[in-house]
Amino acid sequence: RRRQQQEELRGKQRPALRPGQCRKEKKKVNCKPKNQDEQEIPFRLREIMRSRQQMKNPISNKRRKTEAHVAFRKTLEKEAKGVEPDIAVPKFKQKKWESDGAYMRRMEQETQHVLFLSKNQAARRPEAQGTPEREKSEHRKAFQKRRLERVRQRKEDKAADRLEQELLQDRVKFGEVALQPPELTARPRKSTSRGQPGEKSLVLRVPLGPGSVSQPLSPSLARQRIVEEERARVVQAYRTLKKLKQQQQGPELSCLRPGKKPRAHL
Repeated sequence: RRRQQQEELRGKQRPALRPGQCRKEKKKVNCKPKNQDEQEIPFRLREIMRSRQQMKNPISNKRRKTEAHVAFRKTLEKEAKGVEPDIAVPKFKQKKWESDGAYMRRMEQETQHVLFLSKNQAARRPEAQGTPEREKSEHRKAFQKRRLERVRQRKEDKAADRLEQELLQDRVKFGEVALQPPELTARPRKSTSRGQPGEKSLVLRVPLGPGSVSQPLSPSLARQRIVEEERARVVQAYRTLKKLKQQQQGPELSCLRPGKKPRAHL
């Protein structure tokens, strides 16, 4: 009787549940399955499967932060350009302690809000927004072309280096003996050592060397003819000038007295 009275008192002291609110059931450990034909996956096995799936597709915290920063930057760029973001479509799902009436009111409020945003949204031009994608595709094609060109150039350089190594490789025959080290006839490209003065074979050392006699070069026939014509022209001009001077001095000499010499004008 005492137990019955205590249970009745406990039932009276429990608060009444709100509509749509269910009582939290205790987790039972040793109990029969809900459906006899189906066997549920154990909790530990589900945890192992979930951890394996996460290991296959790992997403680090750093990557999540970068993705969030990229999304936030894109929204800021859209707002700066004047492009409004797309209206998010709400997904309705009744919460755990939410009643049916509250769930319906929340759905009504969210739908009214979406309708208000769609009515007050600025007019969009999807045909004008297609050009950036085309430009982006052209930039991407140019980038791919440059990348392929670099890869091809790298392959050609590797092939040239391999061929040079094969050509410069010495193949020693059987029984071949080296009696002395090889003589280097050419210096390396990056060598900073300079030779002794007077060792270079200059062009002027041949004619200025001891025992070398400079021989005059004989002019060609055309050159000789030009020189002769120039000489004849100069002689003729000199003779003409001298003749003119004599003609000018002739009347002056006739006017002078006989026996007097003309004065020399300085």
